[in-house]
Amino acid sequence: MSVKIEKILVAKDLSKESSNVIRYALELACKFHAQVYVLHVMPTVDSSVLNMVALTMGADKLAKLNAQNEAELAQKTREQLHEIIEKETELMEEEIVHPPKVEVHHGDAAPVTLSVADRLDVDMIVLGSHCKGKLHYAFLGSVAEKILRKTHRAVVIVPPAIGS
Repeated sequence: MSVKIEKILVAKDLSKESSNVIRYALELACKFHAQVYVLHVMPTVDSSVLNMVALTMGADKLAKLNAQNEAELAQKTREQLHEIIEKETELMEEEIVHPPKVEVHHGDAAPVTLSVADRLDVDMIVLGSHCKGKLHYAFLGSVAEKILRKTHRAVVIVPPAIGS
């Protein structure tokens, strides 16, 4: 059996560990000549909060404001991810065959990540873990755990860098 990895999805927030996780995925991509997709899922505002605000300012006005803010935030997030990718690419010894692609979505991180992985038909999902003190060794983050339980794809969990 030979391992064939053509598409890698790296799902990442914009925490300080983002660079390490993205670099890990890029280095894997170099070794396998794979395409990397960098995904960031922005959380949506709780519906009960939106309902309260809609009562105050009006549903139409809120919908327009929400759509505008989501679009602006998604664009800023794409720019931040491109900056991280560019910085990490410059630090690598090997040249990347396929430039990474960035996707930004709104929603619940685990289901959106699984949906994007299915749509892109990726071979591997790369996730970061957050250091949560002594419990870090007993539990993964809830998003990583949900993805591990529900996917049939290979998943790599990148621990926080030592000293960060």
